[in-house]
Amino acid sequence: MARSSARPGAVPRDQGWRVPRPWFTQAPQAVAAPRPAFGSMKPLTVAEIRERYLRFFEERGHQRLPSDSLVPRDDPTLLFTGAGMNQFKDMFMGKGSLPYRRVTTAQKCLRVPDLENVGLTPRHHTFFEMLGNFSFGDYFKKECIPWEWEFFSRELGIPERQMVVTVYTDDDEAWEIWHRDVGLEPERIFRFGEKENFWPAEAPSKGPNGPCGPCSEIYFDARPDEPYPAHEGLESLPDDRFTEIGNCVFTQFERKPDGALEPLPQRNIDVGLGLERIAAVLAGAPNNFETDLFQPFLQWIAERSGKPYQRDRADDVRMRRITDHVRALVFCIADGAVPSNEGRGYVVRKILRRAARDGYDLGIEGAFLHQMVDVVGAAMGDAYPEVREHAGQCRMLIRSEEESFAAVYRQGAERLARFLADQTMVEGPLAGSGEFAFELHDTHGFPVDITRQIMADRGFVLDEAGFEAAMEAQRQRARAAAASGTDAVFAESAAMQLRAAGVPATEFVGYDRIAEDSTIVALLDAEQKPVESLVGDGFAVVGRTPFYAEGGGQVGDRGTITAGASRAAVHDTTSQDGFHLHRLTVADGTLTVGQDTRLEVDAVARRATERNHTATHLLHAALKQVLGDHVNQAGSLVAPDRLRFDFTHGDKLTRAQVANVEELVNAVVMDSIDVQAKVRSMDEARREGFVALFGEKYGDEVRTLAVGGFSKELCGGTHVRNSGNIGSFRVISDAAISAGTRRIEAATGAVSRSLADLEREQLSELAQLLKAPPGEVATRTKALVDEVKKLRKDLAKALAPDPAQLRQELEQKASSVDGVRVALLVREGLDVKLAQDLLNRAAKSMAPFLGVVLSPAADHVVVAAAATSEVADRAPAVELVRAATGELGGGGGGKPEKAQGRGKDPSRIDDAVRAVRERLSAAGLGT
Repeated sequence: MARSSARPGAVPRDQGWRVPRPWFTQAPQAVAAPRPAFGSMKPLTVAEIRERYLRFFEERGHQRLPSDSLVPRDDPTLLFTGAGMNQFKDMFMGKGSLPYRRVTTAQKCLRVPDLENVGLTPRHHTFFEMLGNFSFGDYFKKECIPWEWEFFSRELGIPERQMVVTVYTDDDEAWEIWHRDVGLEPERIFRFGEKENFWPAEAPSKGPNGPCGPCSEIYFDARPDEPYPAHEGLESLPDDRFTEIGNCVFTQFERKPDGALEPLPQRNIDVGLGLERIAAVLAGAPNNFETDLFQPFLQWIAERSGKPYQRDRADDVRMRRITDHVRALVFCIADGAVPSNEGRGYVVRKILRRAARDGYDLGIEGAFLHQMVDVVGAAMGDAYPEVREHAGQCRMLIRSEEESFAAVYRQGAERLARFLADQTMVEGPLAGSGEFAFELHDTHGFPVDITRQIMADRGFVLDEAGFEAAMEAQRQRARAAAASGTDAVFAESAAMQLRAAGVPATEFVGYDRIAEDSTIVALLDAEQKPVESLVGDGFAVVGRTPFYAEGGGQVGDRGTITAGASRAAVHDTTSQDGFHLHRLTVADGTLTVGQDTRLEVDAVARRATERNHTATHLLHAALKQVLGDHVNQAGSLVAPDRLRFDFTHGDKLTRAQVANVEELVNAVVMDSIDVQAKVRSMDEARREGFVALFGEKYGDEVRTLAVGGFSKELCGGTHVRNSGNIGSFRVISDAAISAGTRRIEAATGAVSRSLADLEREQLSELAQLLKAPPGEVATRTKALVDEVKKLRKDLAKALAPDPAQLRQELEQKASSVDGVRVALLVREGLDVKLAQDLLNRAAKSMAPFLGVVLSPAADHVVVAAAATSEVADRAPAVELVRAATGELGGGGGGKPEKAQGRGKDPSRIDDAVRAVRERLSAAGLGT
């Protein structure tokens, strides 16, 4: 965007102060112009800035609240928490339940629409902290503006002459406060339009409908002695001179469908200050990364890579990007957002892969990001203890993802080789390569700079315009998704509608009883819209309920609601911000608001669920004892018929480990230990050693659950009163669900007994078939298996092809290409040993030689390859094997001279042959 020329006749500024050197010893490679410094600014750490801010607003009547989770609770409109106001949207609507009108927080945030800019620019981050102070219908501009100015100028010591502000173009009220109350000269107050100084951006002309308002931003001026830019026609301040350090949003209007802005009955304040930006300003640093917060990360990377920071611009970008991304990873995983293929998990995986490939480019060998978890904990664990509490889980998941990405990286190179094998040399950019490079980059995590280099080595030129067009389309989609989240941020949930109607929150009495008399206080139809009466499907809200609402992995209760002659079957119970929603079908009569009711929980299902829930706690504790402290919960399901427990661990459990876990849990069951539930303060619970479960959100007061000294966790669910009520416990299955995460399914009580009965019947049937006593079934079965193996081996030996005939067949298949004998043989009846022996003999007699053998069987395909030393660099045997097994749904390994593998799908043998031929052609050895 073109900048306006400097305004002539500007008032001269004071002279005479100098820049303090940042903590780095070398002058930085410029990502922004060096900042002047100022003797009056206070040298503060990031922790000190955070604490001063929160204390400053506490002294002005604000309640300090903890940061919300990065994974928003009860808000499907957002993938991640991206602003401090997200957790208070009900309060901004005047429908929240908090007892405070003034609140201040330091909120952890994640934003990814501008992911590509991280590390390249001075101020872009994925993870960052936002300092915020909020007013819900209390104070407004007249108090807010002077307070923000006072914090920056007096509390932090930023010279007033080094700050300018912006206001919305027709917000005369804010302009007057800045000029008359604060004392800013008019030339330091910029008026900008709705794109820059309105929230949501461009809301007056484009929407969305709902609460909105103008904003006023505070900027740090790095060069106050220069003339100010002209105010007319300038849409944004020059970012190489001005850094936005605070934004005050004045939510005072409601946009109507016709575009009219009507005053809100409750005017609100939403202030957000970028902590990292403020730290950079106070440090006199040219970008956010060169502050005490990021210094340990950059030093760690420099030591591990052997490349000093600020020596090479490209390496500096990689170091900054790793620094940003590893913080994002640890905070996301600690809050329950684990890497996966969809939703927020996809975002986490993408961030991890970007950081991992930056490490490759820096020359860091092997997985390394998981080793930086402790760096995050040391730098930020005092303010956010969850990154230390869940460090083991973070290390496990990140390491597993790094190791799996190594394979993805290799596969990306193979995909690119196949793409190029079909191309013809052309002058200039290769058509379609830009789109293909973007697919490799975005879908498979393969870096475009590596794509560019490989193409150049093969004589091709990447279509940069096509890549950038695809990249920009992706950015637009990301921004559109972010905008849609903004559009929906004030969408009314069922809870907001109920609160607006004056419906009181539900009182849960189900810890002590499973039946209760109450009154229907609200009814919702199947679409969760309020109604006065209900027939058929819908939801009921009552004053008191014994029905547990789904949460913490435990399913919601089912049962019945009776009101006079009317009867409804409750299928499930959920909770929205304090309201229990009983999903039901009115089978007889009609339910009406105001009716007295009798609520009865399905006792059999509840008791079975309680057995499984308490057993889940015991299982968690037993796994930690058997496998180690790295085990942490990664999800759970507690239902009447089973329990499912996801946990961090890399390897399949051995039979002995499973037996040990079962023995530990059943020992606690047989000891009949009382289960003690007690509400404590969060600080007390931590001191007492209670475990906060992964991904859960807790308040200041928490419910603790202890089973003797064996298990101590925070939990709001329902449980047995004594461990003996569980009856019995047994593991049903153990399986991997993702890299570094496993899932155990187990059963208790009657279900466990039914499984034992079924296994007894099956054992009896086997004993009859084998004509052996039950105690000898295993021995007799093993003898039969050994006999079958021997018969198969004898049969294979009898049917095996003659080695001399095989060598002759391979020699006939071999062709001379560029002085190399190249052979590709597809032949049934070969095992790995025979195929490899055949290739080894051929390599000795036909050097230089390259050969691949594929031998399909009924349910698998043997793949082997060999290359003499003269050929191995051009077409490594291991790459040929992986090209084939990749098509066959299998895998393989080995060295450039010798490799082998196994495929699972013989029907795709033709695809495997094609993949091998493409790889040979790419190496100039096609036949």
